[in-house]
Amino acid sequence: MSAYTETETVTLSNGEILYVCIEHGPKGDVLLHEQNTMNPHGGGRIYWRISRLYLMNGDEAMPMLNPRFERAETVGEAAELALGFFAECAESCIQHARAEGIPVEHCYTA
Repeated sequence: MSAYTETETVTLSNGEILYVCIEHGPKGDVLLHEQNTMNPHGGGRIYWRISRLYLMNGDEAMPMLNPRFERAETVGEAAELALGFFAECAESCIQHARAEGIPVEHCYTA
């Protein structure tokens, strides 16, 4: 993998910023990296190849099972879906932290 580009940023409900770094591979495949100011250690990763998206867990690629996030025809579509997926996950963390009365950063260090 090489050659990075980035999506536009999304401002989350707590004012933090999220975007996706797009890492282009040699065979038209792409690794989509979550960049989230709440998580300085790095965020999630999604792999895209031949219209299919896979959530990465270490080196293991697991097919996305939610119909909203499982397929994209272009790299641009894949990046937008990844941005939406990561934003939705981050907002869930923010809501959880608010409900528990804890700093949202604790959700990313556990």
